[in-house]
Amino acid sequence: MCIRDRHYTEAIACDPTDHIFFSNRSACYANLEQYEDALDDAIKCVELKPDFARGYGRKGLAEFYLGKYEEAQKTYEAGLKLDPDNQQLKQGLERAKERLNEPKNPGGMPAEYQEMLNKLLSDPVTKQYFNDPDFRNKLQMCMTNPQLLMSFMSSDPRFSKVFEVITGMSMNDLMKGAGGEMPQGQPQGQPQPQPEPQEAPKAPEPPKAPPEPETPEQIAKREAEEAKAKGNKEYKKKNFEEALKLYDKALSLNPKEPVYILNKASVYLSMGKFEECFTACDDAIKLADELMPRPFDKIAKAYARKGNCYTQMKKWDEALEMYDKSLLEVNDHAVKEAKRNCESLKKADEAEKYLDPEKAEEAKERGNKFYRDGNFVEAIKEYTESIKRNPKVAAVFLNRALSMMKVLDYERALEDIDMALKLDPKYAKAYAKRGNIHYFLKKYHKAVEDYNNGLAIDPNNQECLEGRQKTQTAIYSSGPDEERAKRAMEDPEIRALMQDPRVVQVLKEAQENPTSLNAAMRDPFISQAIQKLIAAGVLGMK
Repeated sequence: MCIRDRHYTEAIACDPTDHIFFSNRSACYANLEQYEDALDDAIKCVELKPDFARGYGRKGLAEFYLGKYEEAQKTYEAGLKLDPDNQQLKQGLERAKERLNEPKNPGGMPAEYQEMLNKLLSDPVTKQYFNDPDFRNKLQMCMTNPQLLMSFMSSDPRFSKVFEVITGMSMNDLMKGAGGEMPQGQPQGQPQPQPEPQEAPKAPEPPKAPPEPETPEQIAKREAEEAKAKGNKEYKKKNFEEALKLYDKALSLNPKEPVYILNKASVYLSMGKFEECFTACDDAIKLADELMPRPFDKIAKAYARKGNCYTQMKKWDEALEMYDKSLLEVNDHAVKEAKRNCESLKKADEAEKYLDPEKAEEAKERGNKFYRDGNFVEAIKEYTESIKRNPKVAAVFLNRALSMMKVLDYERALEDIDMALKLDPKYAKAYAKRGNIHYFLKKYHKAVEDYNNGLAIDPNNQECLEGRQKTQTAIYSSGPDEERAKRAMEDPEIRALMQDPRVVQVLKEAQENPTSLNAAMRDPFISQAIQKLIAAGVLGMK
């Protein structure tokens, strides 16, 4: 862990709700090429702040270097919806698309790596490495980021052999080629005389020694693995009873292998036999604890299976405890995902159990009283309680929005009004209140749109009529306002209008011949676009 990484971890411990801390630590992990951890932090960052474009950049980068190109493309596209001009997101998207568009073999691997893979699978030594998931993961990372090969060669001797098979040269050959000295008496820069090639006499091949016979222990382990493989096939076919018999056979042949007990636990979980699943997991942990060296990965799987079991039983706290124990043994990405899923299910389950329309109505009435008394903070608390008890009443969202307007929290007020209109698209009063907020924020183009939408529902709505009138007056009477125009250009709709070829052409012609605008305004689209740009403060009136 680097120093900055440690500091961000300490900052997260102090405030685990700040998305910036997770974003910055994700960047540190990416610089250290710890992309799994970088992805975890980026996911948490986006979860805390879904409209934070940089968080999508962090997430897309980690997914790219983990070889998840399709996920990276979707992530970058999501980020660009929030910030269409972000160059880093654009470049990341292009890189992800390039990888996805590379020629692929029938198995889906980029063609440039297929020859290397064939060499490794053809070599009797490196072929065996593919039995280890850790090796396969590291090899995939090397294919995504070739610079990692030299790093793995220093920590994993197998990758020295991988280098030798792929290049046809050992590291010793490279060192000799780089550090060889000229023989004495030979001038520097002159080629050495080479002796005539001679065929070396072929030595007789020694007789091959007969293979050593398997020991009883080796035979038992081999037969146990065969029984396990058959059990796996039956499990995939959902022949659970037959799978259990085969796993029991494997266990009887090799009683010191926890994997066979873990496989039984998976069967019991699929059958819905939770108590049997717990017992099998506990037996696997007990056996693994007696082995040396201690198989951390198998103990981690046992705890994770218990977590999955508790999740199916909807015992969320017990499940989370088991996932945490699993992660203490091995920091596994799949278990982190399972834990996150469990947390989401727990939150949804608790929210559903909390629903109570009668108590929601009681909280709403208390909120109304606090609002009338001018105690807007307490009103917000009661309306929030009402929404938790029944989140499908548009009027409560609007009431909370009105309370937030009183404490000048306009952004959250807009969010509540948006939710009210989502629940009731014909809520004219909500359009009027949202128009009032936009008017106060000097977003006149949005205010006019809200008032018009409200009047389309209720043509006699006095608040919408008066709001539209005062907004139109403000538009045509206010002078140039650079700050308002600058804020308006942050609106994707206004930015799109300013880039629309039809609008661009009309504005260009109007600069050269102002009277041409009268004819252009006969076009409904141009008329509406120009009026909106004037209301936004992007275009001025003379």
